[in-house]
Amino acid sequence: MRQLHRSPEYRIVILGKAVSFRSSKSADYKAKIQEVAKRIFDKPIIGDFVEVRLDYFHMKRRRMDMDNIAKCVLDALNGIAYKDDRQVKLQAAIAYSLASVVFIQQGVVNLVKPLAQYEEYLFIRVRNAGNLI
Repeated sequence: MRQLHRSPEYRIVILGKAVSFRSSKSADYKAKIQEVAKRIFDKPIIGDFVEVRLDYFHMKRRRMDMDNIAKCVLDALNGIAYKDDRQVKLQAAIAYSLASVVFIQQGVVNLVKPLAQYEEYLFIRVRNAGNLI
């Protein structure tokens, strides 16, 4: 059973094309994520049930391997958003091609706000979702 409680959701927007952990550009991409994350997190989340959600918005039709992008992001957030990525018990990664109609779940308007200025970005949400008991 999980103890549920309200905790803040930390939100990070990374502009540009998302990068796989297999890419030769992954080190630069991780550094970009870390730079932004360090401005948001005072200290790593403590707890054994961290939730990470990734929403990738892009204009070009492309095949996305979101699990490889998620691996890159989770590694980048290690030691900044949480002490160790073993704390991440729930991870969801979705790619949205803006070349067609996109349906967004109600209540997450902030996901699409950057679309007013940017064509491609990764929206990262991190929160302490409680403790496993």
